[in-house]
Amino acid sequence: MNQKNLIVIIGSNGVGKSSVAKSLLSRYPKSAFIDSDWCRVINPFPFTERTKKTVTDNIYCLLYNYLNCTDIDYVIFTYGFHGERKAIFEEVLYRLEKEKINFECSIIILKCSLDENIRRMIEDGRDENRIQRGVDNTFRFYDRYDYPVIDTTDLEIGQVADCIAEMLGIVAN
Repeated sequence: MNQKNLIVIIGSNGVGKSSVAKSLLSRYPKSAFIDSDWCRVINPFPFTERTKKTVTDNIYCLLYNYLNCTDIDYVIFTYGFHGERKAIFEEVLYRLEKEKINFECSIIILKCSLDENIRRMIEDGRDENRIQRGVDNTFRFYDRYDYPVIDTTDLEIGQVADCIAEMLGIVAN
C-alpha cells in the first residue's frame, strides 16, 4: 500500500480553510476532503462526554475510511485546534496509528490580517455575534503553534492552494 498523506489545514474561524481545501481537491486527483464542521453538526450542541465521543468517532471513521481507500492518496482535512479540539484530533491520530494506518500527517496554519478575517466572515454571511466569538476565541489562538504558516491576507484561494502544494511537494497528476 502506498503512503497516504493527511493534509490538515487549521486556522481561525473564517480564514478560508474550507475554500482552500476545495481548491486542492479540485486540482488533485486521488484526493478527498473532510470538512470537520460536518463531523459535529448537532442542534443544539451540548458539549458533553457523549457528544465529544460522537465527534471523535465521526472524524476517526471518515479519516480511517479515506486513508484505507486505495483510490485516494491525499486526504484534506480542515479543522480548528481551539477548545478541546486538539485533544480530539490527537485521540483520532492515536487510534489511526494503533490500527497501523500508514500515513504522513502535515499540518498547515492559515492566517490573515484581522481586518481581512472579519471581511471574509462578513462575506460568508456570519452574524455579528459569531464574528466576535471567532475573533475573540480563534484569531490569535494559532500563534502558539510551530506548524508552517501561510499568510493568506493578500492571496487568492488558488494561490494559497499553490503554496500548500509547493510546501508539500504535491504534483498534479
